Amino acid sequence: MRARTPLDLKTLHSLCECPSLDALSDAIDRVVKRLGVDFWFYAVDLPLVTDAPNQLRMGTYPEEWVRHYFDVDYIGLDPIISHCHDHSTPLAWRDALAAPRRVVDPQLLKVRTMFGEASEFGLRNGVSVPLHGPGTGWGLMSFASRSLTALDFDYLLPELHLLAHFSHEAARRFSYSKTPADLPALTKRERECLSWAAEGKTSWEIGQLLNISERTSIFHLQNAMQKLGVSGRQAAIARAVSLGLIVSIRA
Repeated sequence: MRARTPLDLKTLHSLCECPSLDALSDAIDRVVKRLGVDFWFYAVDLPLVTDAPNQLRMGTYPEEWVRHYFDVDYIGLDPIISHCHDHSTPLAWRDALAAPRRVVDPQLLKVRTMFGEASEFGLRNGVSVPLHGPGTGWGLMSFASRSLTALDFDYLLPELHLLAHFSHEAARRFSYSKTPADLPALTKRERECLSWAAEGKTSWEIGQLLNISERTSIFHLQNAMQKLGVSGRQAAIARAVSLGLIVSIRA
């Protein structure tokens, strides 16, 4: 197990004094390298279903991998994305692979393929930290390595978690996200039902997929319609997609 390299608060606070996004990226990279981590990736307002013109990304992930990830639409099945969208606690990549099947991740084989391809670019082990806060919708910061083990990342997690949030605070100054204050607050189950409805599933089929009754799936869909201010299922789907509230499901 690697020795922990403590981060001092002066270094972390200095991130907020960086005059430009490039300067901030360079400063983060220096801190990450001190921790012995090879790669990092920061992003806010990632496009779940639609393009997000205000998204902000920076980091040292291999650009070829980033292009491939978006080209093949891995964002639609990546369990890291769904976790960071819905939670505030970090997710170790080994746990993302071991997690039970999720609605946004219907085929574990595809997820394993994604992680296998990532490892070919040196992203073999890692951890991702969800980021939420004023001025942005949601985001994440991931850290990855060619050689660090899952146990190494467990040991480094306190420093990485702290670094992610200081980085997010510093980066918010350069983000142009405009998250509506009145964005409908759909529950996870409501978004799951809408996501499957967007794939053409009936209420009965949605119930079977989510292990709930048909009546319950209808209940969640009706609640979503009410929150979205529309009167039909297709209108609810269209509005949820336009707001980036549901994740594309690929069969």
